[in-house]
Amino acid sequence: MANIDNDLEERKPLKKRLSLRFEQDGQYIVNVEPQQQVEEEELEANKELPEKLKSKIMEMGGTEETLIMKKPLTKTDVDGGESRLSIPMSKLLNHDFLTSDEKIKTHKRIKRDREGGLSVEVIDPRLHVWKLKIRGYDDDMVKKKKTRKRKRGKTSSMYLLAYKWNHVVKANSLIEGNNLQLWSFRSQQKLCLALVFH
Repeated sequence: MANIDNDLEERKPLKKRLSLRFEQDGQYIVNVEPQQQVEEEELEANKELPEKLKSKIMEMGGTEETLIMKKPLTKTDVDGGESRLSIPMSKLLNHDFLTSDEKIKTHKRIKRDREGGLSVEVIDPRLHVWKLKIRGYDDDMVKKKKTRKRKRGKTSSMYLLAYKWNHVVKANSLIEGNNLQLWSFRSQQKLCLALVFH
C-alpha cells in the first residue's frame, strides 16, 4: 500500500485525477483520467451563473450569457501597482465574445484618455456595476513604444480588464488564488461582463 501512496504523490504534478479500484484478488489498480476529461467535467459542473447574477443581468436587459474564461487570480491580477486583470487568449473558452469593431476599439489609444480601450459594464459578486475598460495587448506593444508604429491586423495575445480594476479587487477582498469565472453578456447590444468567484 505504501508503494501505491508513493506512486500517487509522484503523479500529482501531472494534474491528472487518480482513482483506486479494489479488485477481488486484493490488488489496487490505479486509474488515471485524462486532464482534458477532468477539465470538461469541471466546466460542465460550473457552467451556470448564480441565480442572483442571472436576476441582475435580466434587470439590465441582458442576453447571450456566455462563460468566456476560468482561471485562478495571479499575483499581478491583485497587485495595486498593476491595476488590471489579465485575460490570456490561451485561457479563453469563447474567442468570439467581441465583435470586429469591439476588437478594434480595444487597441484604440486616445491622448486625453491614458487608458483607452473598450468601455464595458462589469457586475461583481456583490451585484455592484463597475465601468471598466478592455484593452488589447500583444508582443508588438513593446516595439510600439520605441517605433510609435503598429502592424495592422495584429491580433492580441491577451486582453486586459483595466481602469479602476483596483477598486473591484478591494471591494471584493480579492486575493491571489481566488478562482474566477468571467462571463459576457449583451445589454442593448453592448458588451457587458460578470465576475463569479469560487
